[in-house]
Amino acid sequence: MNQKIKIVYIINNFVLGGAERLLLDICRKLDKDKFEITVITIIGNGPLLAEFKKLPVQIKIFQKKSKLGLGLIWQLRKLLKQIKPQIVHTHLFGGDTWGRIAAVLVGVPVIISTEHNMGENETWLMKKIKLILSWFTVIIIAVSQGVKAYSVKAEGIKAEKIEVIYNGVDLTRFAYRGAREIEAKQIKAVVVGRLEEQKGHQYLIAALPKILQKYPGFILDIIGQGSLEETLKDQVKQLGLKDKVNFMGTSTEIEKILSQMDLFILPSVWEGLGIVILEAQAAGLAVLGSNVGGIKEIIKSGQNGLLFEPKDPDAIFKINKN
Repeated sequence: MNQKIKIVYIINNFVLGGAERLLLDICRKLDKDKFEITVITIIGNGPLLAEFKKLPVQIKIFQKKSKLGLGLIWQLRKLLKQIKPQIVHTHLFGGDTWGRIAAVLVGVPVIISTEHNMGENETWLMKKIKLILSWFTVIIIAVSQGVKAYSVKAEGIKAEKIEVIYNGVDLTRFAYRGAREIEAKQIKAVVVGRLEEQKGHQYLIAALPKILQKYPGFILDIIGQGSLEETLKDQVKQLGLKDKVNFMGTSTEIEKILSQMDLFILPSVWEGLGIVILEAQAAGLAVLGSNVGGIKEIIKSGQNGLLFEPKDPDAIFKINKN
């Protein structure tokens, strides 16, 4: 029997984000007869840890203790020397940075990185670090053409170094209901995403008063947590929408939640792809998304969803298929 290929995935943590859920699906589906899998986190665990523990993979959790992370690099280097992987595949800025540095120091034959998003909130120094580490990376996977274009233009990474591979979802996890007409008298809508500036929740909330004038039965569930949670709750209170907006926290049962909804909305200001849109489509929901990044590569407005311009509450309210 041929020896298994050792592959190590390095990611920030096990929070309920698109990158983390994508990695979970990869670990579920990768052929265990061919690959020996280790998953390493660099800044702790998270809600998805329990799901990873159900799989036949090795898990190692580190906690970066300093900004430079020199101790973490030493720990990662030591572990990689023990494992002797043929492949190291890193995700997100933290995992990409400290993971790739450690892999280079050990001399891992194949180093791969996945770029999940546009780095709109990244500093000049972060972009320079990504450029330098790209020189030691065999291939960088971009999750959309938009992400590739951004990496080339804003970070200076060579286009030939980047391969676009769109995220996928496991369709067997979703009960597809098929297209169906939404009852205007009661519309159950949901938005799933971190409560951060990128996701644009504040613009959707600002659009609700006009939406409710036309559809009084409209209810919005917000799934996610983040630094803007209290700000968004205050916005809801000030607009008198407390009985129309529900903050549901995080959940590992996205499939179950989507099955109970009529409409999915993602009002992001920027977005690498939007794996939650794929999940909503897999569940058969009507989908609305902002006209940015990878979202406009998924949604063909008027065909499989509707697009609206970002940062514009009126655009959400006036949305049409044109």
